[in-house]
Amino acid sequence: MVNSSLKPSVILVADRTLSSNYKILFEGIFATMQTTKVPELAMKLLVSPKMPTDSQGRAMAVPLGLRRLEAALIEQGVLHEDEVVCTTPEALESLLGPWVKIVGISSSDPLGQGMSNTTTDKFWSGELYTKVWTAKMMGELKKAKEKFNFKVIGGGAGAWQWQNAPQECQNQGIDHLFIGYGESKGVNLIRDLLNDKDASFTTIEKDNTVGDIPKIRHASLLGIIELSRGCGKGCRFCTLAKQPMVHLPADTILSDIETNVSQGVTSVVSGSEDFFRYGATGSKINFDALHQLFTEMKKIKGLSFMQIDHANISSVLQMSDDQLKEIRSLLQWEKMSDYLWVNMGVESANGNLVAANGAAKMHPFDPSNWEDMVKDAVARLSRTGYFPVLSIILGLPGETEDDVERTIQLVKEISRQSAVVFPVFYEPVLPGEQRFTLESMTAKHLKLYAMCYEINFKHVPEMYWDNQRAGGVPWLKRALVRLLGKTEINAWRKKFRQLETTLAVQ
Repeated sequence: MVNSSLKPSVILVADRTLSSNYKILFEGIFATMQTTKVPELAMKLLVSPKMPTDSQGRAMAVPLGLRRLEAALIEQGVLHEDEVVCTTPEALESLLGPWVKIVGISSSDPLGQGMSNTTTDKFWSGELYTKVWTAKMMGELKKAKEKFNFKVIGGGAGAWQWQNAPQECQNQGIDHLFIGYGESKGVNLIRDLLNDKDASFTTIEKDNTVGDIPKIRHASLLGIIELSRGCGKGCRFCTLAKQPMVHLPADTILSDIETNVSQGVTSVVSGSEDFFRYGATGSKINFDALHQLFTEMKKIKGLSFMQIDHANISSVLQMSDDQLKEIRSLLQWEKMSDYLWVNMGVESANGNLVAANGAAKMHPFDPSNWEDMVKDAVARLSRTGYFPVLSIILGLPGETEDDVERTIQLVKEISRQSAVVFPVFYEPVLPGEQRFTLESMTAKHLKLYAMCYEINFKHVPEMYWDNQRAGGVPWLKRALVRLLGKTEINAWRKKFRQLETTLAVQ
């Protein structure tokens, strides 16, 4: 129970799916994809367990963006350490009072429109917990705001959803919307509001603010540490499409890891849209910079293992087997992980279609060779100790039935390797574009979708178990999650059969 004596001017908090005590990245991904068909008690006890707080209501860990903002506010002299508190939705009420001037909210998917998450949402009854829990917290804050008269700033990776739905901003009591990295304009916005200066409703930070990035002072959710910011590959379905990739200094990265380890975090996640591009100029990789960084990271004691998250196929193909093996060896600390997974976007077998939706995605390679590039990257990663996790997009603008058939054949070939493939529905980032829905699905789409999931049913449970073990998840919880997973597999297969019947009748 929290009985805080703190009287902060600024409170920073994330939605419940980003305020949970996950041990590994896949737990967090799995949680954000769940709908209310999963009982809330099961979500809170098993899938998305509550993040602990200290007696003052400070969260043990919060999303990295909030940690950066917290550190920037203190380092730039806007607030003292006791004047800004990162907390959880459960502890929020105990910190509110007439002393609070601003509450900053971070959400990755506040209206349930994230591309990976909406794919699940379309198949199942109920609503995404990302949307439900965010709405619940915003409703409670709106009532408290009427009493204490503070300002609410909405932000986080999903802020674009609020931007595209101004009525929802008003309904949820948002006074200001911030989009982008917060260390520069975000700090200025908070400073102005604290000084009772006028501020526009929407503030957009277009730069990566790499020169302003402070070292974090406390642990980040999942031990996420940034290697790079931005991407710049131009994909129309990505919010970072036009932001060029910039890289954090090695001393900042190492300091952030040491901070996490000192506060009990044993497994960390590399935050980057392309892990293998660290230190690169443009699309050309810089193996020496990547190798030097991880050589220094290897010296840090107390880590179990690192999870990679995103990489790009064109970056993998610029590395030799020996280079990939060398990086793989540097990513192993105290616990052995057999499934060191790398998430790569394939999108479609038609390279020209992919290029039309992401002009620089394949650079410096030829889009006409895309299918061979995909197969080569999967084979390289598999034989050098990584586990490829691929994604494809159904309903890319310009997609034809022939493109879907080509992707089916590509997935069949990939299935001979040790890899998984996650299909997602196209969800436009910009308003006005057409979404892909169940109503858009053809028999070929369903065949592709079901094929991918049958591959995943074979490999994901073992990958999940392996990562949880390496991340220190107790055996009992792993067993319960595996049991829940079997129930999910049966439900997915039943849904596929129902859709096959529906499409056959049409």
